[in-house]
Amino acid sequence: MKRGNGDPGTDIGGKPPGWSCAFDGAAVIEEGGTLSFRCELPISGCIDHWGQKYRFNEPVVVDARVAGDISGLGMDLALEARAEVDCARCLEPTLFQVSEKGHIFFKPLPEDKGDQDKADSAGDGDDLVFVPSIEGEIDISDQVWEYLVVSLPEKVLCSEGCLGLCPSCGKNRNRGECSCPTSGPDPRLGVLADLMKDGNDEAPGKGGNRNGNSKKQD
Repeated sequence: MKRGNGDPGTDIGGKPPGWSCAFDGAAVIEEGGTLSFRCELPISGCIDHWGQKYRFNEPVVVDARVAGDISGLGMDLALEARAEVDCARCLEPTLFQVSEKGHIFFKPLPEDKGDQDKADSAGDGDDLVFVPSIEGEIDISDQVWEYLVVSLPEKVLCSEGCLGLCPSCGKNRNRGECSCPTSGPDPRLGVLADLMKDGNDEAPGKGGNRNGNSKKQD
């Protein structure tokens, strides 16, 4: 990915149309209960998340391994993608890698509510997905989209040592120092100093002499 290639005018508000990452449940059972496959899902545009624009123009790659039988299928998946977002300190476009892993458990749709409650408890710790038939085609693109969005980092830095922007002129400090003066003392401390000074000026008027003893009355 080249920096600046993401199209900031194209917002991706949900799973891109045309996304499909499917496998045949019957093939898993026929292959002895295991099946591995890969999907490459095209994506181009921006995902608006955490108040930022994450720009994509390379496919999302998904590697998955499915195992199970007619009663249910468990899937381990790994998601990889590259994207671009503005550095949280200097606002320069910054490339970053998305890597996410997950486990999904597929169960056939229960026939009644009682069976569904049992199925819900059986899937504790996994992302449980009900499907019409374990032996049919199962598309995981909805789950891939959810994993992608939740894996986006809240903050990305162009480098750990990024110096950010000058708060006065806005210059990128990574490109050199600006001519702005260095920050002076905290103005709140000046207010505190004035209060302390006023207090010292008023101290002699409280009836004490220079030694701290009360003045003798004539």
